[in-house]
Amino acid sequence: MKSGTALLLDIGGQGCRALAIDNEGAIRFEASRRVDTRENGSLVEQDAQALANAVDAVANEGLKAMDDQSLPVAQAALAVQRGSIVCWDRMDGRPLSPVISWRDRRGLPGIESKSEQAGEIRKRCGLRFSPYGGASKIAWCLQELKEVQQAREQSRLVCGPLGSFLLARLLAERPARTDDTLAQRTLLWSRETCDWDDWLLEQFGVTVSVLPEVVPSRSTHGHLRRARQVPLELLMGDQNCVPFLNGRPDQDTLYINLGTGAFLLRPLIEPVDDERFQLTLLDRDHECRWALEGSVHGAASAVAWLERTQDCSIRHERMEGLRDRIDQPPLFINSIDGLGSPWWCSGPEPAFVEEHDEGDVDARLLAVLESIAFLIATSVEAMNDSVTPPRRIVLSGGLSRSATLCGLIADILEIPVTRLESAEATALGLWCRLHDRALPGEHFQTVTGQHEKALMARYDRWRSHIEAATKAS
Repeated sequence: MKSGTALLLDIGGQGCRALAIDNEGAIRFEASRRVDTRENGSLVEQDAQALANAVDAVANEGLKAMDDQSLPVAQAALAVQRGSIVCWDRMDGRPLSPVISWRDRRGLPGIESKSEQAGEIRKRCGLRFSPYGGASKIAWCLQELKEVQQAREQSRLVCGPLGSFLLARLLAERPARTDDTLAQRTLLWSRETCDWDDWLLEQFGVTVSVLPEVVPSRSTHGHLRRARQVPLELLMGDQNCVPFLNGRPDQDTLYINLGTGAFLLRPLIEPVDDERFQLTLLDRDHECRWALEGSVHGAASAVAWLERTQDCSIRHERMEGLRDRIDQPPLFINSIDGLGSPWWCSGPEPAFVEEHDEGDVDARLLAVLESIAFLIATSVEAMNDSVTPPRRIVLSGGLSRSATLCGLIADILEIPVTRLESAEATALGLWCRLHDRALPGEHFQTVTGQHEKALMARYDRWRSHIEAATKAS
């Protein structure tokens, strides 16, 4: 283990963060920048130059703060959203496209013809065939953006995961490389060779010449331009960091990260083939580490949807005590951004069902929180068909600050639950992976659950409503 402080960069859907974490796992500094997201129908994107500038700014703030505190900087690490892609000029790092979010669906019309190959695509890369993967976004850029086409003709083009673009901007070497966890999310990566798959490339009309080199997550990717002696030694997808909070992913634990969406990761001893879930590569070191992954698309984004539709602001404080104040909330069909596992469909329109006072925002808020817990429970029950039930659950992410939501999850699943007290699950997971150490137990809090018959009855009714709605849609 290197002695010194690590600079950890976490790039999320709303912006970026830089944290300095010392050898004991204590956060010594943090800075953040917001980067706006443009949303218009199927389009979800960020300005790539603005994001690169923001990442550079927080990284510099972190380096300066460590210098001011006389903290030696040993290494850096970077975590990013997994399905987002960028096209850029390999000679000068200039972006040639926006950051096209994993949530963006503009490439959907171009991939509908590939649905017959969905089984083979999943077999080769481990992930379900969907517009959330990067392949359709890269194909769209190649077909629709003139600057991208010109750069390809001049052999200057690189198309790849957001993390690859940021490496090219942050590091003195300007590498064109990505790690396996991000490469897999493009749907162009082979689980057999841990490299780009020729058959998958052909299906999406992408040539290997425009893609970055694939390397293990834990590698010396280069050195920070503003601190040339500081190596960046880890690049990972953000969700992949969470199971490393235990040092090494624990096969008896289900990790649930509650952010914009909720991601469920169950580490595996051996790969499991279940078409209702993703077979996610957690990391590749001496061997591949796999996890069964489920997804709830509407977590914090569902709360944001309620804010927009009710024209109100909902802070975490408003979520607390809801179960004491409200006896009979309505049921919410939570199809925000579509339904994830185990359905994987666009779903019906989001809607509240069963009679209630439409002006009661708190009742609707509780219904939204219950719907998140219900969606998680449905995925866990389906996962248990393929793997033994987990012995414990670890909750993390910004929405895990809601004691109400954590309590609902514990009540429904009736499995011991702990919650990471810090909202910085990604950065702390990066730190654990860098040091091959588990985060000390005092960073976690036990969530007490109780069996509530009324809640279970609402869950049963909700299941009936959503099954009927998915069949109708």
